[in-house]
Amino acid sequence: MTSRDLPVLVGAAVSYRQARDRSARRGHVVAPPVFDRYASTWWVAVLPDGTPDDTEPDWVREANILTVLSDA
Repeated sequence: MTSRDLPVLVGAAVSYRQARDRSARRGHVVAPPVFDRYASTWWVAVLPDGTPDDTEPDWVREANILTVLSDA
């Protein structure tokens, strides 16, 4: 995914990976992507599947979004 693909829609199902854990995870986007001008990257708030709605989301670099499984 590149910044040209953004914005990922809130509610979209995505598969992603974290930098520390290279295994793929699935979740849903819970907020619009945020651009970090210091890191020159987009961050996407993703709530992992199977977690309660009041759980803090994972902040995932847009480069670590593997696929958008479905739009909102």
